[in-house]
Amino acid sequence: MSKSKLIKNAWIVTNDEVLGDIKGGSILIEGNSILALGAHVNSPSDAEVIDGTGMIAIPGFVDAHKHLWQGALRGVCGDMSLLGYFQARQQFIAAYRPEDARVGTYASAIDMISGGTTAVLDHAHCVVTPAHADAALEGALSAGIRGVWAYGYCPVYENGAFASHLDRISDAKRMNAEYFSSSHPMLRMGIAITEQNLLPLELTELEIRSAMEMNVKWTGHTHCGNGPAPITRGVHKLYAKELINSLAVLSHCNEFSYNDFCAMREAGAYFASSPDTELYMGIAKPVNYVDAIAAGIEVSLGTDTVACMSGDMFPTMRMALLFARFQINGPIVAGCQVLTEQRLSARDVFRWATINGAKALGIDHLVGSLVPGKRADIVLINGRHLNLSPVNDPVVDLILNGHAANVDTVLIDGVIRKRAGNLMNVDLDRLANDLDCSRGNLMDHAPTSETRRDVTQEVEPWAHRVADVRP
Repeated sequence: MSKSKLIKNAWIVTNDEVLGDIKGGSILIEGNSILALGAHVNSPSDAEVIDGTGMIAIPGFVDAHKHLWQGALRGVCGDMSLLGYFQARQQFIAAYRPEDARVGTYASAIDMISGGTTAVLDHAHCVVTPAHADAALEGALSAGIRGVWAYGYCPVYENGAFASHLDRISDAKRMNAEYFSSSHPMLRMGIAITEQNLLPLELTELEIRSAMEMNVKWTGHTHCGNGPAPITRGVHKLYAKELINSLAVLSHCNEFSYNDFCAMREAGAYFASSPDTELYMGIAKPVNYVDAIAAGIEVSLGTDTVACMSGDMFPTMRMALLFARFQINGPIVAGCQVLTEQRLSARDVFRWATINGAKALGIDHLVGSLVPGKRADIVLINGRHLNLSPVNDPVVDLILNGHAANVDTVLIDGVIRKRAGNLMNVDLDRLANDLDCSRGNLMDHAPTSETRRDVTQEVEPWAHRVADVRP
């Protein structure tokens, strides 16, 4: 079989300021990389041709905040608050078997690939035992998705194998040495820290310093609480200890102001927003996009969890565009001024979902735009579908009207993962059965409405119980 592939006659959105959009263009792929693209591309006579007629070719979406392991928990938190979700998460994690971690991670990654996401930062806080860590990573690797797999330090109280945080950190280093020794694997090692104030500060510092020692990305839920609950707050303490730098990807940040985002920019840290889940779970508002933009932050996006929202990037882009424009335009209209232009474009938000996410993951030299020399992570969207046709501006059309079912073809690292609307080498019936089996195990441990009421009334006692985990 030829190693060359030619995508022919597509409307190419390169996401590159110099190359721009190329209507009726071609992309030549050699091995795992883009060799050439343009209106006219010479290709080997034996190249495999992928007809792009009527298609929009884009770089794959990059999801900068996701919990892949929750694949079998789809919709279970749809009516819960954020605090209810925290409690439910702990109860479900305690019930997770390694097989549940593997199946959930694999299913979520396949779902994302089907919707056009080719890279992810997986916040894998499902590590009950070393076997759970191995299984979760296996699920992500077998799906063929790119990105950062962030080992989660979230404490587990039942059936856990770790007596201390030092044991957890030792196991994370084992994973790094065992699975991530090559220089450019599809997945890179990362660390997902426990929410601040669920542990003493010295343990949070241990978690972050473990990432620094391994020189890997780390991520954490940041200032996304509501009411008096201290969970996720206290980022200033991390700055004081010089723990935030370019390795940090801070997610949510709903309570951040302009000065907070300026501090983030000066430290070189990255920011991931998940507006859908933040609103679903009762956080008063999505992030202060206007302050982030004014501070020079390059926003990235994440779909968070299928426990309360879909796994594809299209609705997240729409929600982000909607609220960012509301925040930017509101003061203008409130001051009785005429809004003459949109100061945030659809293409700005498209960059949030692609190249900005790649920057947050540290892989923008590989993906996030379609240029010669980068990896062939390419998505073809069928512009002939009625909800997209006729295409006048491909990016505006995708953000305002697109959905996962429009994704026709997906390549990751030059490998075709979806073709003509069908996933490749995925046994969907078996996967559905595996998810049903996993769900059956987990729903036996589903939190009750009484449990959810308790956690909202007794946040402090629960936080103190979590803090009992000492090194």
